[in-house]
Amino acid sequence: MSEQSDYFQLLQKNHGSQQGKHFWSGDRVTSAAAKLLNRKSLGEKLMDRILPLYEVSSELTKYSGLQSLYEGLNLLNPQYFRQDEVLRLLGKCHGLSNQQQKQLAGAVKVFLEIVNKTNLNPIQLNTLEILGLWWQIFPEKKPWDALKWLWQEGVAVPHSQSGFRSWWRFSQGSLPEKKSDEIFHPKKWVEICEQQTVFETAFEADRMAAVFSGEWRQAGSQGVCGDLPDCENCKLNTDCLWQTGQGNQEMMGIEEKIQRKKIKTEDVPELMKWLLSSNPEESNVLEGTVNKDAPLKGWNRERLKKLENLQPIGSKLIIRLEALRELCRNYSVEKLKPFQQFSSSRDIFIHFHQQLAKQKQEQFIIVLLDNKHRYLAEEDVTKGILNKSLVHPREVFASAIEHRAAALICVHNHPSGDPEPSQEDLRITERLVEVGKLVGIPVLDHVIVGGDEYTSFADRGLL
Repeated sequence: MSEQSDYFQLLQKNHGSQQGKHFWSGDRVTSAAAKLLNRKSLGEKLMDRILPLYEVSSELTKYSGLQSLYEGLNLLNPQYFRQDEVLRLLGKCHGLSNQQQKQLAGAVKVFLEIVNKTNLNPIQLNTLEILGLWWQIFPEKKPWDALKWLWQEGVAVPHSQSGFRSWWRFSQGSLPEKKSDEIFHPKKWVEICEQQTVFETAFEADRMAAVFSGEWRQAGSQGVCGDLPDCENCKLNTDCLWQTGQGNQEMMGIEEKIQRKKIKTEDVPELMKWLLSSNPEESNVLEGTVNKDAPLKGWNRERLKKLENLQPIGSKLIIRLEALRELCRNYSVEKLKPFQQFSSSRDIFIHFHQQLAKQKQEQFIIVLLDNKHRYLAEEDVTKGILNKSLVHPREVFASAIEHRAAALICVHNHPSGDPEPSQEDLRITERLVEVGKLVGIPVLDHVIVGGDEYTSFADRGLL
């Protein structure tokens, strides 16, 4: 049994009962039902699709500048035409560069060859021979666009990139995106779908893989093998090489590390570059400026200004970098939702670290919990030099009683960066613990944040 049939057989076995629920399952193109496509309409739609890919100005349309091109597509004889006829048509167009004229001349020539060979019969348009011609029309880096466009025009051709990615995860245990363009070319996926023997047509196999990979989620069909694969709830996971194999950490690309939750501290510079770079120039700038030892924290105002001078004209790289830093900062500052749980003192530290580590004054916060020690709320009690008069039990427990809290945790910071508790910290905590026992709202812990370190009274046995 081949790896292709393994994948499709398991899809059919575990998800085949859902196939009839999808509107596409009844839309099967057969030789009896196929209708010839209209040459004039298809040619115009093809030009509308590829002109942006050839970077032709959006101001040039079939009504303005490109009339002769659109008209000529329907007038030229597909069985006999000369290259100079096509060039003459394009010569009458306005606003095209020499390179664009050359590209469009090639596209027209191939389109007419397809018309001549197939008479635009949908059954013939999806053969590998004819698909090879369609791929010549679309830019080299856009082969999937050709299949998706054909499908939109009624040609039953496999075209799901996410379905191919799902198959690749299952049978290869990795992501296809990090492979060469030749390996991830849609021709490979069309061949796989045609070789399978489980579904009636290659198109049906593609559709089932697309549903499984989440491509039809907007139609109400939630897949499990999408951008973030839900392996725990996948019925194919026991046979899937992605799930059963751990993968080669050294060979993993950044996307695979994200999906496998294997991002480590040393991966942060590469992660930043992946998030921030939108063109090669920006990528080159980041390559030489990111501090590998402190990729997120090492950006002071002076370094940001230097980066601003290096970034390409019109780039917003520096703004995106600052936005990334703000996003990271606010992740920890953002209040938790009710009923979430802290499982350790480190959870408390992680949640309050960004909020408290840079404070120049001491800040005292209480975290209120229910009877299952789940988060209810957090309250700022005071800011300034902490002493028993400022951190008064009345202020602490009034809020706890108002929220009907069953327990609380105290958190405060040391601007010096030293998390060791002072004598005043010990006295304040002892007093709060005593009052907590009296009112029936125990103090479970007192966490002191000092820079990137912390001290837990509960972990130290000080409560």
